[in-house]
Amino acid sequence: MVEHKNIVKAKELIAELSKHCVASMQNKEYSNLSKLPYKVMTIVNAMNWRMKECAEAAILLFESDLTHPALMLVRSAMENAAITIKLAEVVQDVVERKEVVKDDDNQLMRLLFGNNYRKDDPYIEPDDERLKAERIGKHVKRAEESYPGFQQYYSYLCEFVHPNSDGVGQSYSLLHIEENTTDFGPQLNSSHELYDAFTITLVLALSIYIDQIEDIDDRLEDFIHLYDIDIVKKVCNNI
Repeated sequence: MVEHKNIVKAKELIAELSKHCVASMQNKEYSNLSKLPYKVMTIVNAMNWRMKECAEAAILLFESDLTHPALMLVRSAMENAAITIKLAEVVQDVVERKEVVKDDDNQLMRLLFGNNYRKDDPYIEPDDERLKAERIGKHVKRAEESYPGFQQYYSYLCEFVHPNSDGVGQSYSLLHIEENTTDFGPQLNSSHELYDAFTITLVLALSIYIDQIEDIDDRLEDFIHLYDIDIVKKVCNNI
């Protein structure tokens, strides 16, 4: 069986992404002075593995003709890309303005530790200092500014992932008007008219994600330098 061209491309991108996946790092590998480079690379390294697993699992499902479950992971891959765009912007902003501000750390901390648990959740330990995560919709909207069409692709996926018409009736039933019957079972497969769109979305998510982590890597040295200098200046001012 000939592999679908988009699946082939996605596998190539996963192989490229795998080069960025590390098993561990020294906590002061990037700076002996500032904690912010550590925070940036903790997010990047953890997200690399998340993206790799999402994409690999999506391909396994596509290849097993489990197209609808695969879409759940493709949507997750788009969310990974959107959040990484935010992280890249934090690094870019520091480098371009050539100075550090307190909000940089606040944004990194929200990406690292933010969540949206209810404060009165009985199963979550109370914490008045809990950081609130930014809603994924805001990340997707931000991604749209850099990659026009991103939000629309994401919205299409949501219609299939949610138990709406596309995600239930269109995905798991087929009406035969002349025969006066309705078939039930998976309708999304490699011969479906939207299969190309589904699989190219995974390719796009991977491409965007890799672009963003490479952009972070390109700016990381300047980012580290600015934060190290900032700490040195603060120490000198206190002497």
